Amino acid sequence: MAFELANIIPMLDKKKKKGDQDENKQKQKHDLEFLAKIQPKGGLRFGDNFVRKGDGYEACIHIVDYPTNVDAKWMKTITTMKNVIVVTDVSTMERSETVTNINKSMLEQKMRFSNEKQGIAQLDAVQKHDELTKLYHQISQLGEVIKLVHVRLYVHGKTTLELEKSVGDVLTELEAQSFKGTVLLNEQEHEWKALFSPYEEQITYANKREGKGMPGLTLAAGLPFHYAQLRDPRGSYLGTTFTGGSVLFDLFHKDKQRRYYNGVLIGEMGSGKSTLLKKLFLDNKIRNNFIRGFDVTGEFETLIKEVNGQMVALDGTQGLINPLQIYRSRIDDEDKKTMEEIETHSFLQHLSKAATFYCLLSPQVTDADIQEYKKVLREFYESLGFLEKIKTTGVTNLKNEEYPIFLELLEYVKKELYSNVEERIINPGLSLSRSARLEKIELALDDIVNGYGHLFNGHTTLEDLTNEQVVFFSVKSLRSLEKKVFNAQMYNAFSLIWDHLIQIGEPQRKGIYKDGFDFDLIRRLLVILDESHLTINTSNPIAVDFILEFAREARKYFGGLLFASQSVRDFVSDAKDNEVAIKIKTLFELTQYKFVLQQDANSLDTLRYIFQGQLSESELRQIPLLQQGECVLAIKGVQNLTMTVEASEDEINLFEGGL
Repeated sequence: MAFELANIIPMLDKKKKKGDQDENKQKQKHDLEFLAKIQPKGGLRFGDNFVRKGDGYEACIHIVDYPTNVDAKWMKTITTMKNVIVVTDVSTMERSETVTNINKSMLEQKMRFSNEKQGIAQLDAVQKHDELTKLYHQISQLGEVIKLVHVRLYVHGKTTLELEKSVGDVLTELEAQSFKGTVLLNEQEHEWKALFSPYEEQITYANKREGKGMPGLTLAAGLPFHYAQLRDPRGSYLGTTFTGGSVLFDLFHKDKQRRYYNGVLIGEMGSGKSTLLKKLFLDNKIRNNFIRGFDVTGEFETLIKEVNGQMVALDGTQGLINPLQIYRSRIDDEDKKTMEEIETHSFLQHLSKAATFYCLLSPQVTDADIQEYKKVLREFYESLGFLEKIKTTGVTNLKNEEYPIFLELLEYVKKELYSNVEERIINPGLSLSRSARLEKIELALDDIVNGYGHLFNGHTTLEDLTNEQVVFFSVKSLRSLEKKVFNAQMYNAFSLIWDHLIQIGEPQRKGIYKDGFDFDLIRRLLVILDESHLTINTSNPIAVDFILEFAREARKYFGGLLFASQSVRDFVSDAKDNEVAIKIKTLFELTQYKFVLQQDANSLDTLRYIFQGQLSESELRQIPLLQQGECVLAIKGVQNLTMTVEASEDEINLFEGGL
C-alpha cells in the first residue's frame, strides 16, 4: 500500500502542477487589470426578479409581444425612454426553418377555421392565414428573411421600491404603445449576462430563449438609432436634444413652414431663461443683425458694454424722446404711392399713436375725449404749417428741433379753451361738453409738462441711433414711477424702434426684387423684451394691441420679436375669456418659436390654454420636471424638441448666469 501511495502522490503532484499551468495560461488570456476596472463595484447577487448590486437594484424587462402593425421608426418610443438601457439582439432564421414554420402555421389556421363554430374566430383564422401567405410570397419571391429579435430594457433603482416604480412606469408605457413586457422570474442572471453576450451564446443558456420572429423589413423600419435634431442651414449650435441630436438654430431661418421670426421664452427663476435669452442675443450680434431691447433689471448692462452696444436710460437722464415727433410708418404698396400719399399716411398714423399715448397717461378718458384730442392735435399741427409740409418737404424727415413739444400744445389748448388765459375765462363760443373735454385735455397736458416734463416735454435729444447695431433701453428707474408713466414711456420707445425697423428694413425689402440681390446679406432686426409681463398683461390692453401689431408686421421688414417672462400665468390671469386675454393668446399664436423651460405644475392648465394643440400631454407632464437648462422648443408647423441648452464657461461668465 505504501508503494502504491508513493507512486500515486507524485502523479497527483504532476497533475496539480499541470492544472496550475493551465490556469495560468487561462489567466493570461484575460486582462485582469481591465476586468477589475469594469466589474461591478460591490459584487452582484441574483434574486428572483431583480439583480442586487452594490449601488442599488436592477431588473430586466423582456418584450415578449409586439403590435400587429407598427409605424415607421417604431423602436424610437422604446429606445428613447428615460433612465433605461435598451439592448437589442438579432439573429437570422434559416430559410428552410422559416418555410417549415410558415407551413405548420398555415395548416394550423386551416384546422382552426374548420373546427371553430364562431364566425369571428373563423374570420380571425382566415386573416392570419392570409398574412402567412403574403409573408411566404415575400420570402420566396422578394428575398425577405425572418429575423429573431430580443429586446430587453434594463431598469435601475436605488431601492426596491424605486425599482418597482420604475419597472411599473416602463411596463405602462410599453402597454400604451401596444407592446407587452415582463420580468422573467428566476432568469435575471441570464438576462444580465445577455448585456454582454451575442445571440448565438444566449441560446446556449439553460433557459434557451428564442427571439421573436419578424420580417427583416419590419425590423429595419424600426430604425432604433433615429434621433430628433434641428439643423438649420445657417444655424448656430444651441444644444442637444434628449435623444442626442444637435440643435443648430437660426431664429431668422425662413422656409415654407417657418415664415416669421417671433418667439417667446418662459422659465422659472434659475431655470436658465436669462442664459438662453442672452445666448440668442449674442448669436444675432455675431450675425451682424440689429438688436433692440429693454433691460428691466439691469442684468444686460455688462453684456451690452462687452459688445460695444448702447444702453439708453428712459428716465430722462440720458436724453429725451419727443412723443410729438412724426415717424415714418408702414403703408401697403408703397412703391405705387406718391411721396404726398406716404407722408399723409404717416401723419394720420402719428395722430393715432399720439392718441394712444394720451390714453396711456389718462386711462379714464372716453371715446369722445380721444376724438377731441385728435381734432385739437390735427388743428395744432395745421397751425404750424405741417399740412403744407406734407405736400412739399414732408413731415417725417425734419430736424428734431422742427417738431413741436407738449408745452406748445398746452399753450395752444389754453387759447382754444379760454378767451382770457390769464383770468381763465372760458371761451363763450364753446359748448359745455366741448369745454369740459378741453379742460380734461388741459389737465392731462399740464401733468405731462409740469409733472413728467423731464421724460416727455422737449425735443428729441437722443443721438440718432438708427444705424447702431445694439441699442437697449434701461427702464429700471421707471418701475418706481406710476404704472401709466411706465406704460407711456415703453410705448414711446417702441414707436422709436418701429421707426428704426422701417428705416433699416424698407430699403432691403425693395432690394429683394432687384437683380443680383444677395439674400444672405440682409441685416435683420431683433427686439428683445425681457420681463415682458410688465407690458403684456390683461390690465394693459393698449400695449397688447401695439405689440400684437408689431408681431404681425415686423416680418415684412425682416424684424422679429422675442419676449420672455418667468411664468405663463404672468401674462394671463384666471379670466381666460377676457378680451385682452384672447389677444394675448393670439400673440402667442404669432410666435414661431416657443421655448418652455421649467414651470410649476399649477401652470399646466394655462399652458394647455395658451399652447392649445402645440404641446402634447407627455410634454406638458414633463415641463415641471425639467432641470436647469432643459426646455421644450416648439417650432410651429415643424416639430417639438425636448433639449438641453448648452453654454460654455466663457458664455456663463459673460452672461453672469448659471446661478
